[in-house]
Amino acid sequence: MLKPGELIEIDVKYVPGRVANRRYFQYTAIDSASRWRYLKIYDEQSSYRSVSFLKEVIQKFPYDIKAIKTDNGSIFTNHYTSLNKRSDLMIIKTLHTLDIYCQEQNIIHYLIDPGKPAQNRKIERSHRTDQEMFYDRHNFKSILGLEWAIKQWNINYNNLEHIALDGLTPNEALKKVPKVRA
Repeated sequence: MLKPGELIEIDVKYVPGRVANRRYFQYTAIDSASRWRYLKIYDEQSSYRSVSFLKEVIQKFPYDIKAIKTDNGSIFTNHYTSLNKRSDLMIIKTLHTLDIYCQEQNIIHYLIDPGKPAQNRKIERSHRTDQEMFYDRHNFKSILGLEWAIKQWNINYNNLEHIALDGLTPNEALKKVPKVRA
């Protein structure tokens, strides 16, 4: 049984369609223990945004974060980029900026196996819920409207009862565990 902060899944979802003729991306972090989530909209997906998003998650999440889990996209890792491709995958020539930041914060960065999104199942399910309950029901004309609505949706989500939490909301699940910050 995981405790809050022991494992945070992080991923990016394309915001469907265009908002004011631009493409946007939803960064998502979900705590594996409590299902508490944090969402943020960016106009790009990049290594820089991945680090800045994790910094925000650390500030917002009420517990120390011990580990994160991501897919193998180049915004999260360079394990599979041309700089590091070789027969010996045990040695990475250059560390990714997210890995460097995680090391500085004493956070373990796990990667799912390539081509196995089910290993990030909580965040994949979360993105499906976002699509069905949020994006399919709204049409955004401005980035300000999208950013405001995603904040409200995230508040609502963290206050929805979850079967996996025996009917508790993510916020209630967090309150059941005493806070211990380093």
